[in-house]
Amino acid sequence: MILRKVIRIFFIIFLLAVFQGGAWAGEPSRVAIIPFKMNADRDLSFLREGIVDMLTTRLSWENKVVVIEREVTERIVGKIAGAGPMNEKVAREIGTALHADYVLFGSLTVFGESVSIDAKMMDVHGAKPVVTIFNQSRGMDNVIPKINVFASDINEKVFGRVLTIREEAPRQVASRAPFPDIYAHPEKLLGEGIQEYGGMMETSSLNPNFIAVGGRRDAGSFWKSRNFEEHIKGMSIGDIDGDGHQEVVFISQNQIFVYRNVERRFIKVKEISGEPNDNFIGVDVADINGNGKAEIFVTNLNTLRDVLQSFVLEWEAGDFVTISKGNNWYYRVIELPMQGPVLLGQKRGLSDPFLGDIYELGWRNGNYEGIHTMDIPRGVNVFAFTIGDVLDDGQEMILAFDENDYLQILTRSGAREWKSDEYYGGSVNYLEMASENEPSEKGRLFLAQRIFIKDLDRDGKKEVIVIKNHAGTSRLFKRYRQFSSSEIVSLSWNGLGLGLNWKTRKIHGYVSDFAIGDFDNDGQEELVAAVVMEQGASFVAKAKSTIISYDLAIPKT
Repeated sequence: MILRKVIRIFFIIFLLAVFQGGAWAGEPSRVAIIPFKMNADRDLSFLREGIVDMLTTRLSWENKVVVIEREVTERIVGKIAGAGPMNEKVAREIGTALHADYVLFGSLTVFGESVSIDAKMMDVHGAKPVVTIFNQSRGMDNVIPKINVFASDINEKVFGRVLTIREEAPRQVASRAPFPDIYAHPEKLLGEGIQEYGGMMETSSLNPNFIAVGGRRDAGSFWKSRNFEEHIKGMSIGDIDGDGHQEVVFISQNQIFVYRNVERRFIKVKEISGEPNDNFIGVDVADINGNGKAEIFVTNLNTLRDVLQSFVLEWEAGDFVTISKGNNWYYRVIELPMQGPVLLGQKRGLSDPFLGDIYELGWRNGNYEGIHTMDIPRGVNVFAFTIGDVLDDGQEMILAFDENDYLQILTRSGAREWKSDEYYGGSVNYLEMASENEPSEKGRLFLAQRIFIKDLDRDGKKEVIVIKNHAGTSRLFKRYRQFSSSEIVSLSWNGLGLGLNWKTRKIHGYVSDFAIGDFDNDGQEELVAAVVMEQGASFVAKAKSTIISYDLAIPKT
């Protein structure tokens, strides 16, 4: 009898030793990640969410560690902590309410160029010591490497999981001025520094605000509109009323703006409000029905029903009327060799953001219908490509962005002829889709930027004109992006790849879309772009955007 009791006691002690921390074999540890508190004079919500995203990825371990869903954690944090300070006592309360084994919380403080990280990972049951990180550095480039090391320490010290994660020294980059708050003068929008590409860089003959490989000649100038308290998501140019003069059309979340540049004054033609549930994804302008007036094609996603409800506007009798609506089409206008502007469309699926083939659309039976399918490789969506003689050998090739914003030249069959070794494009415009790794959380597919293939300087050689938004560390995150500066670049084929012809001076802000056309109706084409200085992601910060243009001193033939 006594022996049986002794055996039972030893058995209990053995179980406690094996399952210390309250987790039975096969039952994963539960971790609650509380979003970091951001102490900064700017909107860093993208980084706040991105840190949670990164830590979730780094700490998740199949059948061993599960990170509690972000929405569930945030709901409990709101109930227990509210807007109050976060400390170990409050964190333990939150962990207990979530039935978590561990709670991770911290803060990031930005003061000028000084950045400090202070974070803790604590055992709710008090069985293991707290893992901490405190780091002070200069500039944002150190944030991601330090968070990475913190996650590695947690894996090793708490879960006994050793990963080969090395801390990389941040790349040396030229110091940049703080992000400006007010753009009172166009020159404040332009970066002061000029980055060199293999030697002394001079200005392009097209415009003195373009940095080029080559000599300098007289050129045009730069123009900027007033600021709009909107996040401009897309823009296009065309003659909407058939009077021979170009208008610019741009969109925000659910508003359409039509303006005209008259002697360098930006004059409103019309502003049109959509419905509260509208999410305007893109806008294109072209005369597809052939009546001499360019239609406005708006790709619109109804956020309540998660379906496309795209529509088309046209100018009639002094106002805009809807000539087509409720369409399951993503619209995009590209310029094809020997054809000019062509309207393309692709449908949306029930679970996939893009469904099936890409079609050329035409005006048929009072609506825009598919004329024929385009010979485009699978995996390339309607927003991500254009077609032209990129190689300057008389062949029409497909120039497309891949899902990671690398440019690639493809044959019609999908064979890749070339791929860039650096990023181009870059957008915060996205579609939600089912996530393969996190079924409870939707993934994001960031949409590609426009690509133009044109012979701007009329030297007989085609140029690729494309945006290059600089993301810093935000490209590491799957769900969040933030761009601090941008350029528009011209590339052309040099026999080995697409090499740089020229680029604009650095633009402080994110270029959300651009166009090439006679923006000011002076008979010469301009390079026109929508620049977002503030996205307005928080209730405190308002969105702020502007339209800019560069004259192109195109040689007359």
